[in-house]
Amino acid sequence: MKDKLKILIVLVVYRKKIADIRFLKTFDFSCSNIHLYIHDNSPDSQYISTQNNITYYHDCHNSGVSHAYNRGFEIALKEGMDCILLLDQDTTFEFKCLLEYYSAYYEFGNKFIYAPCVCNVENDKQYSPAYMNRFVGHVLPFNKVYSAQLYQLNSRSVINSGLMIPMSIFKKIGGYNENIKLDFSDVYFIEKYKEINNHLILLPVVLVHSLSGDEGYDKERELHRFKFYCVGARELADSLNQRTLFTVIRRAARLIIKYHSLNPITTLAKYYFSDGML
Repeated sequence: MKDKLKILIVLVVYRKKIADIRFLKTFDFSCSNIHLYIHDNSPDSQYISTQNNITYYHDCHNSGVSHAYNRGFEIALKEGMDCILLLDQDTTFEFKCLLEYYSAYYEFGNKFIYAPCVCNVENDKQYSPAYMNRFVGHVLPFNKVYSAQLYQLNSRSVINSGLMIPMSIFKKIGGYNENIKLDFSDVYFIEKYKEINNHLILLPVVLVHSLSGDEGYDKERELHRFKFYCVGARELADSLNQRTLFTVIRRAARLIIKYHSLNPITTLAKYYFSDGML
């Protein structure tokens, strides 16, 4: 980790104790070229011991992941960083994984974004990269990557977590759309990225992640999150001039069947077809 490449890691936290996040247990505080920015969207702030290469910010308004990423970019800009790396609190990421990011960056440069393989705990479902059809992601069978490689993005996309973005690319895209607070934030960013480059670098890094909608039975949480899904889909359609009706109808139908509830219809009417805001 003595390389000169400077990376700011953006870790977004929501209703989770920072002390319980596994990544922080492996973080090497002696690396002066790695800066960690923790954006805490939880209702209450948390205590974290002061370190030179850690910045903690409590966002009591829960402004969303897009806002957190853009704020991380601003900090990275001030600190003279080369890249930002996005992490989710529920993604298993160890500090040693950065070696693969470094190695790939020195081979391919700052013209690409860098993405890991993201799978479930059982290592049989690959969440990212995945096929994207009418803005519906289709989970693939897990296929481990053994070396960094050029990966084409035609009809495909990747999720935010584990994504390393060179500063020049982040700036050229214009950052994340802050009107998309949660669902579709990654889809928006990758679609904008495709306008300048249709390839990314797929890393030989496997991260374990919990994906919304693939976590069993949690009626209250899933029905609440569907509001963000509708708002995100509506904003995605407006900002990219694309149709997203199919994906929200599909999600609503799935929730209606799963929970025997008509609540998704009300949510769809208020937050997708009308201007309901969160």
